[in-house]
Amino acid sequence: MKKLVFCDIDGTILDGSRGMNAFSEKTRYAFEQLKKEDYVIVASGRCKGLLDQKIIDLDPSGYVLCNGAYAELNGLAIHEVFFSKEAVSKIREITLKYNGFYIMETLDHMYVDSLTSDSFSAFLKGWGKVLEGFREEENSDMNYMIAMIGFFDRDTLHRAGRELEPYVDIFDHKQFSSCDVNVKGVNKATGVKKIIDHLGIPLEDTYCFGDGINDLEMLECVGHPVIVANCVDALKGRGFEETDDVLEDGFYNYLVANKLIKAM
Repeated sequence: MKKLVFCDIDGTILDGSRGMNAFSEKTRYAFEQLKKEDYVIVASGRCKGLLDQKIIDLDPSGYVLCNGAYAELNGLAIHEVFFSKEAVSKIREITLKYNGFYIMETLDHMYVDSLTSDSFSAFLKGWGKVLEGFREEENSDMNYMIAMIGFFDRDTLHRAGRELEPYVDIFDHKQFSSCDVNVKGVNKATGVKKIIDHLGIPLEDTYCFGDGINDLEMLECVGHPVIVANCVDALKGRGFEETDDVLEDGFYNYLVANKLIKAM
């Protein structure tokens, strides 16, 4: 029976916050080997517009993107959901009330309220991002799948998050005063389950690798949930399987140790 492997990106096979901005040779090898017999799916909070070339070059079997609002297999979309108009309005209203910034994302593009705001500029600097790919919002009637909000401090982030909770789901970023904003009731597990059901893979043959709180639900819905050693504390002590730090090739090491692939 084929195996089905889901893998988060940031913090799990990349870690830009600690200088790991390229995939290791072992990670690239692991993807190549998995695709020969099994399925390997990239599961990320990113939209397609944030998938830089090195991710695309991994050539996974499919994607779960926008924190589960979108799922694709072999180039074909099998699932997509969008924010309600009320939710979009509240994201704009509450974020700007606290002098923050928002990024609204369709599947392919990222829109901000202002490319020159102080809070957005601070975000770009902190995340090591460049302006390429971001656009100023012009059409308020677009179908958005996910958003991000950010502020100058975490107290303000949490205050804004509490006001948004009736309309959306919030997932903090562990290193910054920002967070992902999801369609209410949608998370990575939503897209993961769509792919599992579509392929008909038994639960015992499904695997998931993650490090962040937005990975929790998808870790809980597979047969083999695996956390890297550098994961957030909230994922520890839940009985998940464990592997090494992303900087030590935890993804590759687990696959080899559990005979999903052969060693290089």
